[in-house]
Parts: sequence; structure tokens; C-alpha cells
Amino acid sequence: EGIRAQYCPLYQDSSEKSLPKSDSPEKSLPISDSPQLLLPKPGVNASTRNLKGRYCNLMPAQVDFPPVPTFSFTNLALIKDTTEAKKSAFFMKTIQGSLDDVIEKKMTITYEELFKSISSTNKILLLEGRPGCGKTTLTRKISRDWGEGTILSFVKYLFLIPLRQFYKNPIIELNTVLSHFRMAALEKELLQSEGEGVCFVLDGLDEYSVKFSTQGHSWFEELLRGEVLTSSTIIITSRPNASIELRKHVHTRGEVLGFFKEQIHEYIDNGNPSKATKIKAFLHSHQNILHMCYIPFHLVMIMFIYDTCEEDKTPLPKSETPLPKSETEVYELFTRLSLVRYYTKIGKDIVLRDLESLPSPECALFRSISKIAYDTTTNEMTSISLHDIHIEFSVSDIANLGIIVVDRKAGLSGGETILSFAHLTNQEF
Repeated sequence: EGIRAQYCPLYQDSSEKSLPKSDSPEKSLPISDSPQLLLPKPGVNASTRNLKGRYCNLMPAQVDFPPVPTFSFTNLALIKDTTEAKKSAFFMKTIQGSLDDVIEKKMTITYEELFKSISSTNKILLLEGRPGCGKTTLTRKISRDWGEGTILSFVKYLFLIPLRQFYKNPIIELNTVLSHFRMAALEKELLQSEGEGVCFVLDGLDEYSVKFSTQGHSWFEELLRGEVLTSSTIIITSRPNASIELRKHVHTRGEVLGFFKEQIHEYIDNGNPSKATKIKAFLHSHQNILHMCYIPFHLVMIMFIYDTCEEDKTPLPKSETPLPKSETEVYELFTRLSLVRYYTKIGKDIVLRDLESLPSPECALFRSISKIAYDTTTNEMTSISLHDIHIEFSVSDIANLGIIVVDRKAGLSGGETILSFAHLTNQEF
């Protein structure tokens, strides 16, 4: 644990001094000058320290592409407890004309303000948002910030749970969660305290195997209704259409909005400064493509496409106009460039004119992945276990193609392999 503390920047008061350097390990542990490492406060128990260490490096401050702090530009809204839609300028900015729009009165709120409003008595926070707006990234940031001691100071144990991992084995009791973290020994303590000092960060109610019901009798549904572990805090994310039944049980409801126009420009300026003017000019001449960029995931796709095509990093037919002119072309070109990137990694130089011209055996692999996408979409699933599909290719082959995300440590015991697409709209395409 002492070694772990050196590698994980947990937290310390600003008034605390760094430990003095010493050649003697019996007197103190050496601290590197650059960067300075933060040690946990005295009195933090082993389980809490373990959880904080788990999250402290969960999400790097800088992402690889574009190289900007993702959360500098994410917008949040606090949804008021009313069905009256106030057509303010801010409200109109949050409406994108999709089924996932929240047509209710709302006000802008910062990340810091949102978490200042959560206390040990304000128990259930529901964060809604359309696919790709940043809900999952937000849960990772919440967990990391708790690990570093900047939010939720009253929380002793925080459990980040991607609900898609439990699509096949529902959460039937507290021990199900604790076993996932290898902390089953905490069960008695948490039950006796009714969950005081515990925070469950549940990501993706819409991806969970059981649809939430106000009449359901499962332990998980009772938890969300505040009937068990009544002193615990719950933060849960969902697409709006999957959380309607849950809304009557929450204390605070917010919306993850993604980007506004100014954040799109700022993201581009930081992500590709040398070509920012060209990219913005292209987007403003194709309003349908610009409209997609309000979803951060779409903007990353388009930046990747523009950067790859403009730098001539991939062999495309010379007769083609490389940049997409429609939403369908965005997904098709993004998929094609991902496949070309795979071929480049394995040392093949090909011209991929369309998705039907894939050489063998990758063509068969791509068709198998497309079949997985079809089966999961028509069955309203976002994940599938490797045990539930019949495919002649290895997990490494599937992962290397760059279309499917492979989680080899999912399930109750952490030993199940779960396949999912990077984004729901990729799966649907």
C-alpha cells in the first residue's frame, strides 16, 4: 500500500508539507522532485486507499487526440422539477431535434456547482444525455476526482460500475457489487451503516439487462428507489428514454449536454491549430456535419477523418472527395479509415474503395462483426459476451480491427470477455 501511495496522486491538504527526503527508508519514503507525488492522509483505511488508487489514473488529464483536456468544454444543465418548458436562449441551445432531447425547464450549472449541491442527505443524482455526449467520461472524471479528494468528501467508499458489464448477470445483492471489486469483506460494515459514506456511480441505466420498474422487487431496483442502503449516495447516468420511471425517485436531475458552438470551435482550435481555420470553414459550409459535432464523439470522428485525409495518411481513390458530405458518409469513412489504420499496423498498403472490397480474411471478419452489430441492435443490446456468439476468429483479431471494444475483465468475477462497439451509433450503422 505504501508503494501504491507513491504512484497514485491521491490527495493532501494544501497546508501539508511534502515528506522530507531521506536515504534511510526507516525514516521516510523518498519523494521525487518532478512531478511531486501526493500521499494519502493519515487514517485512510486500506479499502478506501485501494479504491482511490484504482481511480487516480483512470482518466488522463490530456487525451491523445485532440490533445486538450476533455472536460474544459463539457456543458451541464440542472433540470427543474416541472414539465413546463421555458423557451429561454439557453434552453433552445440544448435542443437538437432528437428523441433524446429533454423538453423541460433547465438552468446551466458548472461541474463544480453540481457537486457542491450534493451532500450526504441529497442521495440520488440522475444524469441524462444523448448517446456520445460524454456521460461515461463524466463518471470516470467523478471517480478520479473523488480519488484525488476534490469532490464528495463525505464519501468513504466509491464504486464505479459500468452497468453494461452486468447485461447477463443482474446485480442481485450488495455482495454482487463488492465481489466485483474483491471487497466482499465490507458487506457487514455497509449493511450495518445502511450504506453511510458509500457512493455508487452507475454508468448506463439504458445498457443494463433489466429495465427499471417502480414495481420491481430486485435488490438493484430497491437500491435505486432508496429502499435499501438508505444512507448511500447514488449517481447514475442514462439516456432520457430509459430513465422515465426512475425520475420520481431522484433528488437531483441533470443533463450532460455535450458541446455548444463555441466549445466546438475551441476544441478544434486546440486539437489541430494548424488546420483549425480550414476545418471550421468546412463545417460551416456543411451545416448537417456541423450539427453532428454537438455530440463530442462525433466531433472526434470528424477530426480524425479530416486529419487523416488532409495529411494524406491513407491511400484513398484519387477520384474521391475525401471529406464527408452527409452523416452516413461520416460513419462509412470513419469505419474505412479505421480499417486502413489496421492494415497499416500489420504492414499492408491497400486502397480501400468501399467496405465491400475488403480483402480476405478481413472481409469475413468484418462481416462477422457486422452480424454481431445486427444481432445486438435488433435485440436492444449494447454488449454481448464472447460465449454467446459463434465466431471463428480470435479475440485479438476482433480487437485489432479497431471497430469493436473488447473488455476481457467484465462480469461478476472479472473473467468474462464482453464485446461492445465504441459508440451506439457505430453499432447501429
